[in-house]
Amino acid sequence: MPTLAAFLNLVIAIAAFIFAAYGLRALWVRALPVKALAWMIAPGVAVHELSHALACVLTGAKVHSMVLFRPDGSGEVRHGPPKIKYIGDMIIALAPLAGGTACLLLLGWLLRAPVNFYTVQTSGIQPDQMRFLLDLVALVWDDLGLFVRASSWTDWRTYVFLYFAMCFMLTMAPSRQDLKNGAAGMLIVCGAVLIAHLIVDRLIGADGNGPVFRFVANALIAMHYPFAIMAIAALLGGVIWAAGIPFRPRRRRKR
Repeated sequence: MPTLAAFLNLVIAIAAFIFAAYGLRALWVRALPVKALAWMIAPGVAVHELSHALACVLTGAKVHSMVLFRPDGSGEVRHGPPKIKYIGDMIIALAPLAGGTACLLLLGWLLRAPVNFYTVQTSGIQPDQMRFLLDLVALVWDDLGLFVRASSWTDWRTYVFLYFAMCFMLTMAPSRQDLKNGAAGMLIVCGAVLIAHLIVDRLIGADGNGPVFRFVANALIAMHYPFAIMAIAALLGGVIWAAGIPFRPRRRRKR
């Protein structure tokens, strides 16, 4: 499969993940009081801000101040411009995605993977982006079924994993300010990938299967893991929201 088609799929998958994370946050805001939710996700907020700070160091941006957590559930990293203009801003803006995913993997390793998902190795990436998304949805659906059947519900580590996974998922997406800061870099990268994809894959019909392709392809197929964790967090949020319906004050209709 062409390498650039894999890059294009990766861009689409990351964009879909960000939008899904926003939807997940909206669900949990409805499920729990805002102040209670803010304190519950404090570890995730800290990871979010630390990811920004680490990206600043890697891109040469000077960190002026950092707040890991506020009682309203927010945090902040004030920094100067990165040495790599636009691209550095994009790296800083999207750093929480990498930081949250790394914490999920580390958490699963430390707890010896109490929530079980199968390992998938790719043999090819779909050049049709819609078909790729449908394949990813099917993979996540299989993950959910495996989660229900194979997870150890009597093991305390399962619930520790679910709590921290929820924290990371609710805070992993870049904020609106992050997206604003990294918008130019993201547009540059997406535009370059799209143009190269159209020229190399569509017009020339090149067929690349080198080490870059294999890296991107395996990263793509591995995205079923954070997507599956997000789906589980959405199910938990839905259950809590439904359980709280009898205790919420009903709005009176105006006559």
